[in-house]
Amino acid sequence: MSTGTLTLHRFNGDEIYPVVSATIRHHKDEDGAYAITFRAETCGPPIQTLPDTESLHAQPSAEWTLTQPKIPAVVLRTGARFAIPQGYDETTGEYLTNLYYCDHEPMDENEIVVLERSGLQVRARITALATDANFYDGSKARMKVVVEADFTLGV
Repeated sequence: MSTGTLTLHRFNGDEIYPVVSATIRHHKDEDGAYAITFRAETCGPPIQTLPDTESLHAQPSAEWTLTQPKIPAVVLRTGARFAIPQGYDETTGEYLTNLYYCDHEPMDENEIVVLERSGLQVRARITALATDANFYDGSKARMKVVVEADFTLGV
């Protein structure tokens, strides 16, 4: 059963996939901050695909990790917004975001918006920019990634 959608707005149209697993995991870093990771996974046939990628039978997944000073139960409230400007932190060599389609790629200009919160359920919309899913050489415009799903907050 789908919990939301992962949409790729590509140069030649939209690909839409059903999100079957959407989770939020967290842990406390050694410096006392909380690393909060949103993860969305798709599975099964796409809702909509495009001719140039149809034969790939993709089942993309994506994740975003942000750092906050307080526990997720406090910061993940309705209306909260978070930004991750760069998906790859060159100073630490860490990936803060990851889109897997045929290959792993970081995403930039990430925005996470909490649309609704009810207990451990967090309805969120996440937007980002990434290299096109079928043209990793950068020869096509970057695609916009949009995930809107009901994420379950792990305890």
